[in-house]
Amino acid sequence: MNFEFLKDLRGLSKIYQNCNDAEKLAISMPDKSIFASRKSAELLAKFIYMAAHNQRMEELSFKDILSDKTFCDFVHNRNVIDSFHYIRKIGNQAVHSGDSQPTSEDAIAVLQDLHFVSGEIACLLGLIKEYPDFEARIESDSNAKLYSEEDVEQKAIEMFLSYVEEYDAQKERMQYIEMKDYDQFRYAIEGNVEMHEYLCFKYKPKHRELVEYIQSYLDLLTRLSVERSPDKAEEDELADPVTLDAKLIIGEKVYASGDIESFLRAIHEELPIADGFVIDCSCKGVLREFFNDEPDENGEGRINMIRKDAVWTGEGLYDKLEQFKRREKFEYKLFVFYPNSSEFKYEKILDGKDIDVLASGTEDIIDQTFSHEWWSEQLNLWAAFDISKYPDKLEQLYNIVRNSIPKDQVRYCEEVWEDEDEDVYNPTLLCHSIQFDCKSLREVQDFLDKLNVILLPIKDEIIDAGGDGTWEVREDFAVATWCWTDDGFKVKGLKY
Repeated sequence: MNFEFLKDLRGLSKIYQNCNDAEKLAISMPDKSIFASRKSAELLAKFIYMAAHNQRMEELSFKDILSDKTFCDFVHNRNVIDSFHYIRKIGNQAVHSGDSQPTSEDAIAVLQDLHFVSGEIACLLGLIKEYPDFEARIESDSNAKLYSEEDVEQKAIEMFLSYVEEYDAQKERMQYIEMKDYDQFRYAIEGNVEMHEYLCFKYKPKHRELVEYIQSYLDLLTRLSVERSPDKAEEDELADPVTLDAKLIIGEKVYASGDIESFLRAIHEELPIADGFVIDCSCKGVLREFFNDEPDENGEGRINMIRKDAVWTGEGLYDKLEQFKRREKFEYKLFVFYPNSSEFKYEKILDGKDIDVLASGTEDIIDQTFSHEWWSEQLNLWAAFDISKYPDKLEQLYNIVRNSIPKDQVRYCEEVWEDEDEDVYNPTLLCHSIQFDCKSLREVQDFLDKLNVILLPIKDEIIDAGGDGTWEVREDFAVATWCWTDDGFKVKGLKY
């Protein structure tokens, strides 16, 4: 269940059952679920109001609390305040809906905002460092009950008194706010990370906050691509630069990140007033943010917990757009690929709904056709087994490599095979930092199938096998890699 993380938290544990009941009612009785969510949010807001003022409170309405300056300053998060207002507004509509009854989708949307504000407040109060993602697949439970309206004031006081027995809300808040301030970020650049995004608004977004976030996000990517350009990365001895290929399309005008001045001007002057736009973006090298903080035991900075209002390029715009998916109409696709682990992440939102997509690579990519050739870099392939037991197999594998990969790449493999330095010599490294461009990945799989004929008979004796590196068709946002599976070496990839 989505609210289990509240169950044992000092103070907030008292709203766990209320939130849990709202979730159980979402499918069978969405109107009661929305009302329960509203009351849960009101209880939470009253609790925060007391924490902000550091005293037991006089009775105030939910709306008045959300307008209180001390409350808003304490929360320090416009998204949380907006979500509180959204829950309150939809909850009021559910009570006075008349013939227009809310749907289970409406109830789940409200639950999602309730989950967001609960998690953010728990982090703000120092009770947890992070909270789980919201799971939209909810089962119904007709036995769930609503709590009475009369309990809200007393429960809020109980929550506050329970919390202050152990925590200082003001102190916890200051530590959290200081940790979140963006000017304390430094950016850790990790190579072999690729992210592709597509966002299409057919009309002007209704929420100015969302537009401002998109602007700041594109600003961030542009700045990082300049600060960590290939030339500067080489000067700073970074393993990998940050590269950006982004387009902002407004009407018939196309602004590309290659022309930085024009691109930034369009982001700040054209985007806010555009009646619809498209962002088509490819970024490589940015994975996560760190804080400029004291090193941990491993000598690294403290990792940012990646809250929903932070700009984190490892997840792109997904978190922010996921919050707005039921309030705006747009199409969004996010594709992240981690070649070193052969892991894929693929998210899609279309007109308010998450679209189920394949979360890992598929072999179907092998026979798909694309507008351009597959481009590749830094491809490695290996298979470790007892060479003394199977000396003939090793030479057979080498010959397959010689006869299958591009001729100008063979020498890179042979240099490693023949190197007598024990620190470098690795007779199980079949391909070493090669480039294997092709029109179809079927060429690559045919090569791998020849290797599989040799290796599968001794599959249970193979100590280690795998591959890394990438193939890309940048124009079609397709990516692939090769890896070892139960069926031998396979090419896997995704296109969106």
